[in-house]
Amino acid sequence: MLSLLELKVTLLGTKPSVYRILHIEKSRTFYELHIAIQIAFGWENHHMHEFRINDECIGDKEFLDDANALESSHTRLSQKIVFEKQIFSYVYDFGDYWEHSIQLVKFIEPKRTFYPKCIKGERNSPPEDCGGVRGFQTFKEIMKDKKHPEHKEMIAWNDGPFDEDFFSLLFINDDFKHFDTMVKASLEFDEEEE
Repeated sequence: MLSLLELKVTLLGTKPSVYRILHIEKSRTFYELHIAIQIAFGWENHHMHEFRINDECIGDKEFLDDANALESSHTRLSQKIVFEKQIFSYVYDFGDYWEHSIQLVKFIEPKRTFYPKCIKGERNSPPEDCGGVRGFQTFKEIMKDKKHPEHKEMIAWNDGPFDEDFFSLLFINDDFKHFDTMVKASLEFDEEEE
């Protein structure tokens, strides 16, 4: 039985393209996929999210405008992701509006390793809260131009330089090795916030 999904997650509007390819069990929830994307893109889960699939909205029902939204922590990937090449969307941070296209590349058989995990990707992710696609482009231009009047300020804000070509499977998968602990801590934090 093919119990893993190979998903290509592409951050829309970035040039050159920023993407990650993930392997995740289809028995996981959409909330767990949300956390997997957060890990793969190096984000901190500080903002709201939603998935759009088959004209349905999946996320934290309490904070979504759609009265028919499904709760991401109760909806399994296997319930909605059903055929190869299926495409759906994921938005993180409704202010910066990081929109991603997610495609089911294929169903695969698990090997003796940990899941979920990242198997491939390209380029560094935008820093959290940099202002969306336009803000990210401006950020990259300032970081490249040492003579820009905001260069030193931006370096300080980012806690150091920014290499847009940097991508490390090792760093990402080190975090994935603690995935279940991270999901549990995130869910407990969300419950405390309510």
